[in-house]
Amino acid sequence: MTAVQHRVRQSQWVLIWRQFRRRRLAVAAAVVIALLFGVSIFAPLIAHDRPLYYVGSNRFDYQEAARTLRALLGQISSESQAGRRAELLKSARLQWELMAVELPVDDAAKLREFGARATAAASTPDAAGLRKLQIELRKDFSRGDLKLRETARWPVLASLGGMDLFFMTGYVVCLAAPLGFWGVSRLAPVGRQHALRRGLTAAVFAVPVLAAVGWWWFVPQRLDRTNYKLAVLAADPAAATAPVVFQQVLWPPIPFAIDEDDLSRKAAPPYWALKEPAKSPSSPWNGPHWLGTDDLGRDILCRMIWGGRVSLAVGVVAVSIYTFIGIIVGAVAGYFRGFWDLVISRIIEVVICFPAFFLILTIVAFFGPGLMNIMIIIGLTGWTGIARLVRGEFLRLVDQEFVLAGKALGYSAPHIIFRHVLPNALAPVLVSATFGVAGAILTESSLSFLGLGISVPTPSWGSILSSGRDAIFRAPWLIQFPGLAIFITITCYNLVGEALRDASDPRLRGSRA
Repeated sequence: MTAVQHRVRQSQWVLIWRQFRRRRLAVAAAVVIALLFGVSIFAPLIAHDRPLYYVGSNRFDYQEAARTLRALLGQISSESQAGRRAELLKSARLQWELMAVELPVDDAAKLREFGARATAAASTPDAAGLRKLQIELRKDFSRGDLKLRETARWPVLASLGGMDLFFMTGYVVCLAAPLGFWGVSRLAPVGRQHALRRGLTAAVFAVPVLAAVGWWWFVPQRLDRTNYKLAVLAADPAAATAPVVFQQVLWPPIPFAIDEDDLSRKAAPPYWALKEPAKSPSSPWNGPHWLGTDDLGRDILCRMIWGGRVSLAVGVVAVSIYTFIGIIVGAVAGYFRGFWDLVISRIIEVVICFPAFFLILTIVAFFGPGLMNIMIIIGLTGWTGIARLVRGEFLRLVDQEFVLAGKALGYSAPHIIFRHVLPNALAPVLVSATFGVAGAILTESSLSFLGLGISVPTPSWGSILSSGRDAIFRAPWLIQFPGLAIFITITCYNLVGEALRDASDPRLRGSRA
C-alpha cells in the first residue's frame, strides 16, 4: 500500500492529529493547558487549610456532637408532635454515632446503649427520662479527661463533593484514555478493535459519573469546623484540651485556605524575593508564601490555584454553551436554506451589530454578577461566530453526493444533519471554539477586574488583578502573577487554535505531505 493510499483510508480526525503533533510549540501549549486544568481540578488536594491525612483524635468534633445531642434531647422532651420528634430523633442518632466513632470500643458500646434508652424515652415521650439522660450525657460522656480513640483520618477527602470526584476522575480517565486506545490498536485482534474502542469511549463518560454518584451516595458531606492549625499552634499540642491531638500529620503543599487572612503579613512579598528569608518555621502555615500575600494577608498562590478553577471553568462552560447554540442554529440555516436561512442570517447580523463586551456589561448590570450568570451570559452572546461558520460548512456539504444519497434513501433531516453532515463540519468549529475559550477567559477576567465578576470570597484571576489596582507600586506581585497566568493561558489556547486551523486545512496538509 502506498503512502497516498494509506492517507486516503485514514479518517479526517487522524489526519488532523498527525499534522497537529508535528507542531512542537502547539503540543507544548496543549500540555501547559492540561497541567493548568489538572492543578485547578486537584486544588483541594494542593491548597487547603486541612491536613490531607493524620493519625490522632478529634476532640472538637466529639464535643460539638455531644453539645448538639444535649440540645436535641431537650427539644425532643418539649415537642408534642410525633412527626417532629421522629425528625429530631434521627438527627440525635447521627450525633451519637459521630461520638461513638471517636470513643474506644467499650465506651462506644455504652454510648450506643445510651442511644437505645434515648430512643425509648423519645417515643413515649418521657420528658423526665430525657432530662435525666441529658445529665447522664454531660456526666459520663462530656468529661474533659475522657480518652478518645486515635484513628487515621482524611479531612480533605471528607470535604470533597460529588462534582469534585467527577472532575478528578474524569481528568485521570481522559489522560489514560489515549494509552487505552493505543493498546487496543496495537494488541487487540482486528475484528474486536471496533467494539473495544466503543467500550473505552463509553467508559470515559461512565466512570466519572459512577464515581461522583457513588461518592455522593456513600460519603455524606459534612461541614468540618475543626481548627486544625490551632491544635498545632497550641502551647501543648498533646494536651487533652487541644481540639485535635496529632500523632502523625501530612499537610497539603500549600497549607492555606482561600479566605485565610494573616493581618501580621499584609502585602508580604514573595518568599523567594525576601532579602533575608526567614528560617524554615516549625509549622507550615507560618510560611512561606511563595507568591506573597495581598492586603488582607491571604496567600496569593492559593488564591491563584483556586481562581484558576473559576477562570478555566468560565472559558470551557461558556464556549460549550454558545458552541451548542451556534451548531443548532447554523445547521438549520445551512441545511434548510430558503426562509430559515434568511431569518437566521438577519438575526445574526442584528446581534453582531452590538459590541459584545458592552452587551455583556449591560446584561450583567441587570442580572447581577456571579459565576453562573457570567457563563450563561457569555454563552448567549457569543454564538453568532459559530453559527455563521457552521452555516457556511453546511452550505458547502449539503449538495455533496453522500447527503443526496441519504435523502434518496429516505433518511430524516435530523439523521442526515447529525449523523452525516455535522461530523464533517466539526473541524473548523473545534478551531473556533479553542480561540473562543481564550476570549471567554479574557472576558471573565475583565469583568472581575471591573468588579462585575465573581462574588467575594471566591477568587478568580481577574478579581486578584482588581485587588492589586491600588497597590501596583507597593505590591506589584498582585498584578504580575495573575496577569502572567492570564497571558500564558490565552497564548497557549491561541497556539493550539492556530495549529488546529492549519492541521484541518487540506491544502496545507497536502503541501506538507
